[in-house]
Amino acid sequence: MTQASNRIISNKSSFVSGTKTSPPMSVIFQLDETNELPTMTNIKQPSRKKPLEPLIIHEIQSWSSFVGKSAVKHVLADINESPTSSCQSKISRNQRLQQMNTNQTFLPNKERKNRCRSALIDRKKQYYHRHDELTWRSLFGTMPDINQILTNKRFLYGRPWLQSLIIFIDSCFRGVGQVMFANNPISGFMITVGLLIGQWQLALYGLLGTITSTLTAYIIGLDYGSIRAGLYGYNGCLTAIILAYFSCAFYSPLIIGPILLMSACSTIFLVAIAKLVAVRLGLSPFTFSSQMCSLLWLLGAMKFRYFSVDETLLTSGLLRTFIEKPSLSNITITQYSLIDIFAGFPASVSQVYFINSPLTGIIILLGILICSPILSFFALFGAIIGQLSAAYLFGLPAETIRMGLGGYNSVLTCQALGGMFFVLSGYQIWFFTLFGSIMSVIAQIAISVFFSPIGIPPLLLPSTLISWIFCLMAESSKNMIAVKLSAVSIPEDHLRRFHLTSLVKAHFEFLNNLSTILQKSRHDEDISIEDLTIIEAEFVPILLCSYAYQNDIKNLKALLHEGADVNSTDYDLRSPLHLAACGGKSELCVMLVRNFRANVNLVDELGGTPLYDAFCHGNFHLIPFLYAWGARMPGSKTTELAFCLCAFSFEGNLEAVQYLVACGVNPNLADYNGRTALHLAVCGNHFSIVKYLVEEGKASLSIADYYNQTPIQYALHLTDNRIADYFHHCRDQTSKQKPRKINIFMEDTFIDDDDDHDHDHDDDDGNQEQENNDEESSENISMTVEESLLPALFCMAAAEGDIKQMANLLEQFPEFRADSVDYDFRSAAHVAAAEGQLSSIEFLCEYSYRKNQDLSWIKREDRWGFSPIEEAYHYGHYEVANYLIERIKNNQNLILSNPKQNFKIKPIVISMRQWKKVLHFGALASNNEAELIDGLISTGVFLSSELYADYDGRTPMHLAAANGHLDVIKVLQRYGYDGKTQRDRWGNSALDEARRKKFTEIIDILLEDIV
Repeated sequence: MTQASNRIISNKSSFVSGTKTSPPMSVIFQLDETNELPTMTNIKQPSRKKPLEPLIIHEIQSWSSFVGKSAVKHVLADINESPTSSCQSKISRNQRLQQMNTNQTFLPNKERKNRCRSALIDRKKQYYHRHDELTWRSLFGTMPDINQILTNKRFLYGRPWLQSLIIFIDSCFRGVGQVMFANNPISGFMITVGLLIGQWQLALYGLLGTITSTLTAYIIGLDYGSIRAGLYGYNGCLTAIILAYFSCAFYSPLIIGPILLMSACSTIFLVAIAKLVAVRLGLSPFTFSSQMCSLLWLLGAMKFRYFSVDETLLTSGLLRTFIEKPSLSNITITQYSLIDIFAGFPASVSQVYFINSPLTGIIILLGILICSPILSFFALFGAIIGQLSAAYLFGLPAETIRMGLGGYNSVLTCQALGGMFFVLSGYQIWFFTLFGSIMSVIAQIAISVFFSPIGIPPLLLPSTLISWIFCLMAESSKNMIAVKLSAVSIPEDHLRRFHLTSLVKAHFEFLNNLSTILQKSRHDEDISIEDLTIIEAEFVPILLCSYAYQNDIKNLKALLHEGADVNSTDYDLRSPLHLAACGGKSELCVMLVRNFRANVNLVDELGGTPLYDAFCHGNFHLIPFLYAWGARMPGSKTTELAFCLCAFSFEGNLEAVQYLVACGVNPNLADYNGRTALHLAVCGNHFSIVKYLVEEGKASLSIADYYNQTPIQYALHLTDNRIADYFHHCRDQTSKQKPRKINIFMEDTFIDDDDDHDHDHDDDDGNQEQENNDEESSENISMTVEESLLPALFCMAAAEGDIKQMANLLEQFPEFRADSVDYDFRSAAHVAAAEGQLSSIEFLCEYSYRKNQDLSWIKREDRWGFSPIEEAYHYGHYEVANYLIERIKNNQNLILSNPKQNFKIKPIVISMRQWKKVLHFGALASNNEAELIDGLISTGVFLSSELYADYDGRTPMHLAAANGHLDVIKVLQRYGYDGKTQRDRWGNSALDEARRKKFTEIIDILLEDIV
């Protein structure tokens, strides 16, 4: 066996191997794609009125990268632990697939040993969003769509300095807004405008501090994602404002130096404080860094010679809120006017930035409203509670109330507790927030008294301390659902995720038992936000795909409206649109694409896109709709599709040729001999196909193959002159030809909800629609959620080699069978074989023995016609494949006939599968995969009774002989293949090929029939 025979097939795209230039009659199939990828053109969207897009925004989680490892990463680490697979290979594969789906480029899959089948494979995936579909909704929340555009390499391509400047400005304004937890640059800009109106000097100092602290983070090289979220800017903003506000040199440029110094220090302090508070305790540092820097400066300023502080502010009763207590007999109730009360509410909001201006407070609330209406409400709610509590409990002077000095700490506390770090669910959260706001006022007064001997104001320390205390005690309360710091975004996103998970839990009652079995959530009746993250990541994609398979539009729409990601993918990277396209479900595809903007070019684990799935499953009525919305065939399937187009052209299958061209397959793509579909149509003397390719597909008449022959020259050798005469006429009209444009001829077969339904359909269209309805009815099986979810979860455990989880699932659900299949008809044996998990395969066999069940699952084919044995061979897991073969040989009585799938297969689909097998076998023979061929023939994947000859009559024996692969010749002869009598189009046998190349060993074997 030569070294080449030990090569590992990289992925399923090896079925569609590319071509490599070679001399005539020496054909080499290259497993890695080398063809130029097709150019993606912008398709103009239909000019029909579209329904309103649901508000589904996956917000930026500011602290996820700041704290290092999130809960999701811990779960990933636990799940990916496998004794037989490499974690590094999984990560790299995951990143490659994410990059493919993000950038919308169909890159060829690299050679690899194991596939990535992480249960959370799409958890951190960033999906592509079309820039021309941005709406006014994109400006709200944390603006994730805009953020993706700004950070895209294609944004302002060629002007990196301008892109960096815009990103830096965006980060700075996010920093200004982050003082109020508003991670939105527009919010930061509006807040800056409000500060300029209130006191423009402080606003400029705040901007200077924000720029300095953000720039410091860039220079030091801190986490880029945290910088982009403004986490290093807000402390610099507050530090600069505090230093300027309390300084005597307020109008002097001398204060700029200390502002630059302490703003830079705030970034350093934040990193140090976060190591203790955020990483160890899981708490936000809040504004503690700016408070430390400000207090250091204010205390040091008492000894500074050139920099002093305004003692009138430090000792003012307005800040210290400390007054002489009168005797009980002389107590009088402080009188407040309506102006004092109502002006003090927005003034409390502006006092967070140390500005006394009700108008500024109103503008700040409007700015926060853009990012989060809930945060804006709780800012005002905290101001009201704080002001009223200060007036009632402490009887502060009317001027203090009017200036808002009684409630500014309550503003931040109320925001933190009211949805920012807790899920806003249940009435308890309102009492919790109310109590925290009142405690902030008490803490503010207490700290003022504590600091009064040294003349230091409380600043924002009360809100920080109270927020820390309440966040720490959250773990002890079952009524409070805390948000882990790494998952913090905005209250609306937290509430969306909670409702989504509650909806998922309501869809199946066995979640509590299931969570215990999988050991991925606690026994608590109220699941924490971390466990909700796990549930959303693992169960939601499977449920979406299950509902798409069942055509359950009601439940699918309910999940999507609750915020489920329409582009969520399961362990095979299959999205709901993939399943809808496979099932030919027109209404469902329209809903996913039009209403929820599903990505029409997601690539699954098998290299397919929704358009490819629609074609391969014979759902041709979906092709016009998907193609019009930008769907394309995957680049990794280019050679497969070109080969099939040539094959259909040669055998005269006009319908199949039309469908392929309508899918965007270029008729000018060449096969291994440099021939296009037009070459083969001419060789087969199929005038109708020739005419279609030239007139509709704009096929070129001048492309020469490896024999330097054009379609025109081939036509001259035909006895029938119709094609030659047609070419002569077309050559005269060449200069008048228009650019190639795909004619989507099936347009009338697709039922469009927006079109009138008074179109007349011909008989062929009616038959096509009826055939599709038959497939829908056969595939639309009524299944419970438990029946849909359990096979997928069982597959996850098998892919990870977790025998304990597999046993627990089978024990907990006695009616569940180990050979159950998911919505793609893939069993646990398929995924375990693909992952090389021999322990999972052994467990399945032993369980079948104990339960006296047959072993037909070893040969069961999935949706694409792959069996577990083929999956094992396909990914180079020969130990697993050999084990399965031994089970077949030793237990023939337990192997029933290969189970038939419960869906109809159209003739075109059957023909395409046959041609794909021919291409696959030829690729293996050309690449000297003797061991793999031996295993596939012995297990019945390839039948020894079939020749597997291509449209040139060339068999795998021809290809092996032409390339000098002695081992393949021996294997083929062992199974009865003849290398002397079977001849190709040109009358050559495999023996003739070996003689021409002077492969003497092969010649001797073929002549003497020696194995």
